[in-house]
Amino acid sequence: MNEDLTAYRRYFPITQRYAFLNHASAAPLSTRVQEAMQRLIGARVTGEDLSTDGEAIVVHLREMCAELVGGEPEEIALTRNTSHGLNIAANGILWRPGDNLITAQTEFPANVYPWTNLSRKGIEVRFAPAPDNRILVEDIEKLLDERTRLVALSFVEFYTGYRNDLTAIGQICDDRGIFFSADAIQGLGALPLDARAAKLDFLSTGAAKWLMGPIGTGFFWCRKEFTEHLIPAVAGWRGVVDTDDYFRYDSPLRSDARRFEEGSPNVAGLWGFEASLSLLLEVGIPRIEAHIMALTDYLIVGLQDRGYPIISPIASRSERSGIITFLPKSGSAEELHQSLTEADVVVSQRGPGIRVSPHFYNTGEDIDRLLDVLP
Repeated sequence: MNEDLTAYRRYFPITQRYAFLNHASAAPLSTRVQEAMQRLIGARVTGEDLSTDGEAIVVHLREMCAELVGGEPEEIALTRNTSHGLNIAANGILWRPGDNLITAQTEFPANVYPWTNLSRKGIEVRFAPAPDNRILVEDIEKLLDERTRLVALSFVEFYTGYRNDLTAIGQICDDRGIFFSADAIQGLGALPLDARAAKLDFLSTGAAKWLMGPIGTGFFWCRKEFTEHLIPAVAGWRGVVDTDDYFRYDSPLRSDARRFEEGSPNVAGLWGFEASLSLLLEVGIPRIEAHIMALTDYLIVGLQDRGYPIISPIASRSERSGIITFLPKSGSAEELHQSLTEADVVVSQRGPGIRVSPHFYNTGEDIDRLLDVLP
């Protein structure tokens, strides 16, 4: 574990009471996020800042979002959440009745409903199995045929933390001319990702988990080669070239990803998001990944020593993420979750398992607090 990162705990007052190990759910906000949002709100209250878009902050935010995924600022549309971005892709592709797409049985519903909603257009959704909680590349490949238009998977699966092999799947999609989309919310902020190297075409994420930003903010990345071919399902005045010409009604859509931003943004939320990404990129994503992996190594050993079954794939680090899910030895997950909650250890109960998800400011002592509660 990188103890140098403990200096960042001062930005997270929640650590004064809780062992917060629940970043796969909704992360606590740092004081840097709090200060940024309060600065904007205060300026609006006093009239010090009467602007309505916070453009300088938003420009920097786009640049950081692009840096996070190895893209360009012109490929970034700022959104409300992961579902928002995935719906941009789902409703922007020119589908033909009889087309199909592939997702997996272990996906979070945000990466299911945008696709099953296409059944009204005659689109079939095929679900890849997940034997031993792993989505195998060969199982994806078996489902592909000449009418497959898209593969839509998570970067990291929400329940077990399984890290999909995006590079291998992306290569298959690229070879066959199939779109490739990722729900990245359970990986970005904890793990490095180069969207272009993975041959992704679309990526969507919310800010509230590993990116540690305000709920209700996020972004959609669209490979620039496809931006103008993706039809905005919802159009608005912010998505056109002549945004400030309020009396022109025939302005063309922007050529970049801002064409998908239909109206006024949540400026206070975006200021907070900018502050959260500034902090994460200051620490460095490779450094964050190394620390999280060390913490989860420590957790795995502690669980195994105590005889707790781990359902997250842990044999290979390439398949792991910041999420470790385990089962109670006896009793129910509800009872164990209640015991942890009463001890101020914050984790999630998901189905029959307890999901643990530490971040860069957590320490071995936080893991010990969890382990000490286990019967």
